[in-house]
Amino acid sequence: LHRVLCVLRDAGVNMLAIASQRRQGMALMAIPEDMMAVRDLAGQRGVHMQTRQVFLIEGDDRVGALCDITKAIADAGLSIEDVAALSASRRYAAVLTFADADLEAAAKALGLEDAETSES
Repeated sequence: LHRVLCVLRDAGVNMLAIASQRRQGMALMAIPEDMMAVRDLAGQRGVHMQTRQVFLIEGDDRVGALCDITKAIADAGLSIEDVAALSASRRYAAVLTFADADLEAAAKALGLEDAETSES
């Protein structure tokens, strides 16, 4: 993880979110500001990279901040595949993933039809 983060730093790539899982080898979920720069770095270094659409939701933190979001998803009959959330300095951020077939419906349920989703 340290080596990967240093490569990204040295290339001037700022990360919006990052999570690491170690199972068989290492899996890194990252949301960079500049996806093309990350694709170029992966290609130069022979690193296998998969991308998928994710939703990065941010807001003012309060008790139950994610309840409205998860209610909208449940009311739309959708399931969240993965979620990572964090609260700091009275703000929260959550990264949500859905099945590819549910991306459009998820954007609609979240009120993000015209917004861009992030690629992770």
